Amino acid sequence: MTSANSKRSLNGKVVAFLESRMSSEMGSLIERHGGVPYSAPVMQEIYSEDSPEVRQLIVDACAGRVDALLLLTGVGTQALVQTAASMGREQEFLQSLEGVTVIARSPKPARVLRQHQIHIDLMPPEPYTSADLLASLGDLDLNGKTVAIQRYGGPNNFLVQSLAERGAQVREVTLYTWGMPEDVTPVLGLIEDLILGKVDALAFTSQPQVGNLLAIAQEADQTESLMQCLRGPVVVASVGPVCSRRLREAELVVDVEPEHPHMGNLVLAVADYFQSGQLAVG
Repeated sequence: MTSANSKRSLNGKVVAFLESRMSSEMGSLIERHGGVPYSAPVMQEIYSEDSPEVRQLIVDACAGRVDALLLLTGVGTQALVQTAASMGREQEFLQSLEGVTVIARSPKPARVLRQHQIHIDLMPPEPYTSADLLASLGDLDLNGKTVAIQRYGGPNNFLVQSLAERGAQVREVTLYTWGMPEDVTPVLGLIEDLILGKVDALAFTSQPQVGNLLAIAQEADQTESLMQCLRGPVVVASVGPVCSRRLREAELVVDVEPEHPHMGNLVLAVADYFQSGQLAVG
């Protein structure tokens, strides 16, 4: 029996992507749907294991001084457990979370939590935005509670302010940052091929990719040329609303955004775009 998904083909279109952690998975998805993958990672993870604020969070959690823990990414969740392990306090830390309200923003941190047998009290529905997360908290009493948030990229002022307005004592902790790739040669090659019209679509799978790509282009004095092709023949695809907002802040039009923010759905949405010739964004 032929599934509906098998009929959705990229028909040989070159789809570039900037993903670093799951580049092989993204490439396989593109190939599976008849496209030509073009990988050019624009980021690398820089962990903050030795950060005093991260280590202090572990100490405070073990001492029962954290009431709620809000985890935004799978990478950050794993980094937190790894930091506790590097301090020789992994089991103590995991046990301390039994008395903490644990909130996962999306299935990615939830998956890591389950791997470590950590309970999950709350997880918002798709598309897992900050607004969805806050709505999922319902009437949870946060007045006077210490809420630790795993920072993702820059500070999340909207989320922090909203929690503070509910009486929470909020502390944001950076568990990792997205740095520039050690080797920018593949990205420079991608920028050149985008300008030369050798790439049909560019897929963004996280919002930090936008700033890094533009920074690399600026360093190479290619910003204007890159922006022109991204505003013209190249299809700009975004994995979800957070990423799309960042693209629009950069004055780029989002041509494709899937209904559900997953890489597989993103690839299918790009295929739909090329097959229908219509925008896949509402």
